[in-house]
Amino acid sequence: MIRRILIALLLVGVVVCGALALTAPDNEAEAQPSAGELATAAWSARRVPQPFVDAVGATRLQGELDAAVNGSGSDACFTVLTAAGPVASRSADTPFLGASTQKLMTGAAALAVLGPDSTFTTRVVAPGEPANGAVDKLFLVGGGDPLLSTADFRAYLDSDPQTAGTPSTSMETLADAVVAKGVRRVNALVVDDTRQDSVRYLPQWSPTYKAEGQIGPLGALTVNHGFSRFVGKSKTAVDDGALYAGDQFAKLLRARGVTVNGTIAHGKEPEGATEIAKIDSAPISAIVAESVSSSDNGGTEDLMREIGVKASKDGSTGAGVAAAMAKLSELGVPMEGVSLVDGSGLARDNRVTCRALAYTMDLGVRPEFKALLDGLSVAGVSGTLADELIGTGLEGRLKGKTGFLNGVTGLAGIVDVGRPLRFALVVNGNFGEAVAIRIRGQLAQIIARFPQAPPADQLVPVPVPPTPVPAAPTPTAP
Repeated sequence: MIRRILIALLLVGVVVCGALALTAPDNEAEAQPSAGELATAAWSARRVPQPFVDAVGATRLQGELDAAVNGSGSDACFTVLTAAGPVASRSADTPFLGASTQKLMTGAAALAVLGPDSTFTTRVVAPGEPANGAVDKLFLVGGGDPLLSTADFRAYLDSDPQTAGTPSTSMETLADAVVAKGVRRVNALVVDDTRQDSVRYLPQWSPTYKAEGQIGPLGALTVNHGFSRFVGKSKTAVDDGALYAGDQFAKLLRARGVTVNGTIAHGKEPEGATEIAKIDSAPISAIVAESVSSSDNGGTEDLMREIGVKASKDGSTGAGVAAAMAKLSELGVPMEGVSLVDGSGLARDNRVTCRALAYTMDLGVRPEFKALLDGLSVAGVSGTLADELIGTGLEGRLKGKTGFLNGVTGLAGIVDVGRPLRFALVVNGNFGEAVAIRIRGQLAQIIARFPQAPPADQLVPVPVPPTPVPAAPTPTAP
């Protein structure tokens, strides 16, 4: 299809350029520019229509991308589009393991199902009002907020350019609200994360993901993404996020003069409980943007489960995935070949297509999906691209969602080539992280050269000088 479009555009360009030549003024005086006017030859490349330039550039782009993929020894899909349509494509409808590029699809589904302005609420309740400052049981009730954090974790995030400035929900503020309510003694602290199911780590994930700090435990009540230790690139994940959240909350209450007795246990808030305090998260739009920018595995998994809660009152990953795929299809995303099993893209059973990724990203032009584009990392500036493509001239010009697993690299985004050029690419092979970054960087630089028009004398015909008209013979005397 693309080849036929390119041939048609080339023919249009030839016809238009030919018309320009034929309509050039015959009278030499008419051809002279007025004072101060810039003369442009009829066959100048400046007169060549943009579709003709794009057609020539598309042929070159397709060849260079194919050569780069073939030279990598890997398999890949890609699609590159201008406002007029695709200019390069390879296996765009073929399913590939997309890694974290899939977070765009999770984010789009969350915005559609949950709503961009909705929030998650973490609550503190008790069976009744505090009596002389004491409560028998205090319940910390999770509402699915993936960004609940303590001050030291927020400082840790801000120290890394990939996560600096991301939104968070302050657990200190929640503790302050409990103290402001007059609570001075807690005889038992209970954590309630029954909003979502009790599976902490999906069976489809490699155990190394937890060991390497790629993701913490899932659940409706977590703090600091479920990490108990975070130094540099090293993070230690806990087994039970709710119990860890309760432990951190108890420490904050004690630091504020509240006596917290006993051990922390799981439980469910009682019917008719009195609300002592609550705190709302940032809006879903901000959580989606954060998850896309920093490639937050836990955040997108929580979003997927909350899709299940909203769609079917089932806080499992499976319920969320089913509802998300149905919603994406309803939005018009081409889902043939797409198979999701989680929200983050960590599971190696996930499959996406480049066409589906590109279409999902295009939803970002609609106001309710704006967070998808707001969350794209910026080359050399922010998010997961903060330290990539530096020195290539793409700093600040290319925005995208990255993806990486062993043997997988991906990038879906927009690059400024004087106009927005949208693209999605996924490569599957046998390589590690360093090679993955190099491969996607090489392909991104090739895409950013579009249309890379050749010199004018190669783009348009060289004009043929007119054939001189022989002078009329001089008449002779009779």
